[in-house]
Amino acid sequence: MNEPMERMILDMCPPDVDLRFLQPNIGKKGTLEEAECLFDTTFQVTREVIDQVPKLKLIQRTGVGVDMVDVAYAKEKNIPVSICRGFNSSSVAELAVLDMLALYRYIVDLTCLSRKKEWHTWTFRHESYELLGKTIGIIGGGAIGREVMKRVSAFGTHLIYNDVVRMDEKMEKELGCEYVSFDELIERSDIISLHVPLLDSTRGMIGAKQFAQMKDTALLINTARGQLVDAPALVDALKSKKIRGAAVDVFEPEDPLFGLEIDNLITTPHVGAATYDNYYRVYKFGLENAQRVAAGKEPLGCL
Repeated sequence: MNEPMERMILDMCPPDVDLRFLQPNIGKKGTLEEAECLFDTTFQVTREVIDQVPKLKLIQRTGVGVDMVDVAYAKEKNIPVSICRGFNSSSVAELAVLDMLALYRYIVDLTCLSRKKEWHTWTFRHESYELLGKTIGIIGGGAIGREVMKRVSAFGTHLIYNDVVRMDEKMEKELGCEYVSFDELIERSDIISLHVPLLDSTRGMIGAKQFAQMKDTALLINTARGQLVDAPALVDALKSKKIRGAAVDVFEPEDPLFGLEIDNLITTPHVGAATYDNYYRVYKFGLENAQRVAAGKEPLGCL
């Protein structure tokens, strides 16, 4: 964590909460052994870690994913795991829309070329597009998926979606979206945006078969979890022009996408939720949960 973000949390911390950091910049250094609440952003809270925290009363995630927490072991130890459901939906949704626009208008490529003092005013015009009139396929109709729908609908798009749980008719009408099968969404969409959790049922849900079904002009946006997509299949689809482009915010440093220099691929290091606004919300919530735990109350947002 950098110093400005650490200072933000210190400034908002209530006086009755003893806030410490495993790797502090300006705050007080703490250890796992003395902690009663763990605030977890990118730390792997494994069984071994949990065993090092004998006084642990709460694991507070600053996001919604729990793939970095051994939830089963926490449950076995009767330690609640709280998530910030819906807190990051606006930040992630905005990044997803930004990726769509950046890919369609070659923003990254043109910026890099302009920095080299190369004038490419005509280079990409025949491959640049508007969102207007495009079919946007949203996989996952939860909080983030719905926020994406709200934003892209303002561009005059046609919205289709797929989820294991269909929205009610009233919500579909409010959002202006159409429920379709997974395969139909893959085939019809100009842009596919992923917004589902990583589960056994969703791992690898986009692979070679799906890329073969997509339009050759399709864009894939993944701001959810890297393991939803077969990375080698994505690389092959981009190199062979099976799809037009992709933007990926979720991958590990050892992923084949990291460092890959290929046209119309945007990679960002898991910054979908990484706005000051969002982290102010989630840490405020976490600190309030710590106070609840100290007062003997049930923490909010628990799985």
